[in-house]
Amino acid sequence: MIAGCPKCSARYRVDAERIGEGGAKLRCTRCSAVFLVRTPKAPRAPVPPAAPAPAAVALERPIASSSVMSSPSEAAPDRDSARLVLIADPSEERGKQTAAAVESWGLEAHRVQDGVAAMLAVQRMLPRVIVLDAALPRMRGLEVCEIVKRNESLRHIKVVLVGGIQEQDRDRNEPSDRYGADIDLEQPDLPDGLLPLLREAGLPASVPPKPEPAAPRPTPVAVAPAPAPGPFASAPVASRSAGVAEAPDERSAERERAERLARIAVSEMVLYQPDKFDRAVQEGNLQQVLDLEIQEARALIRQRIGEEVRAEKDFILDELSRVARARRGAQA
Repeated sequence: MIAGCPKCSARYRVDAERIGEGGAKLRCTRCSAVFLVRTPKAPRAPVPPAAPAPAAVALERPIASSSVMSSPSEAAPDRDSARLVLIADPSEERGKQTAAAVESWGLEAHRVQDGVAAMLAVQRMLPRVIVLDAALPRMRGLEVCEIVKRNESLRHIKVVLVGGIQEQDRDRNEPSDRYGADIDLEQPDLPDGLLPLLREAGLPASVPPKPEPAAPRPTPVAVAPAPAPGPFASAPVASRSAGVAEAPDERSAERERAERLARIAVSEMVLYQPDKFDRAVQEGNLQQVLDLEIQEARALIRQRIGEEVRAEKDFILDELSRVARARRGAQA
């Protein structure tokens, strides 16, 4: 049977056999309201039994849309749930790349592109890890994460929330504090940033060894005879650069990473608060108006970038100034 919250109108699928004659009290997972549910008195026509969903999910999961109930039940593929990684990504190309990387690490991957399909796959397959995009269509990844972590039978599943920084609300808490995610990851870090997280979850993920290139055949070189040394000839001095390979510039790579994180953070400010951003550009007080967003972006830089590179400049303010000049020029 279906019960509705009288306060926020959220709908729930409830097992009628668990409700006694006096009814049962339920707590809404959206607004925390407590309401009484009673079984209908009129007899209902018998229907053929359907495959039951996990009991905890049936009692706790709010139905975001009618498509969750009307989606046809699919047979779970033959997969090893202990090695299964569910990838819920609205981008087909990015999802395929992540799935290919997971399978190259010796694990199994199953890919979906919306929140409803992700919720159904979680119930059918019980994966070990879910790589969950925060802004899935049909049902947001944040809602799927909250449902999974509120259920006794599902909360053991490791949830990697992708793009959670984009969904922070007014209380400015971390996504893991509000939705129960085990860890958050940004989209540019996929799929490479996923490997250590899967290992932390206990999955036997390993990078296959790269085949060694065949040694090139030596090319015969004609060697001219050395001239006879004169009376004042000195020993030859070897070139300093001969046979010494330059070490990779790690600081340059980390600097590029910092600039990329700054571009992501500033683009989110523009995307989610365009009016506020444009007004701050016109008034010339970007730092004051966007102070909270700037502090959060700097915290992200501190987490991901070493101190030596951070000391070079304020990557967030530099990117803010660049975008502000570009938007000011476009408005002129």
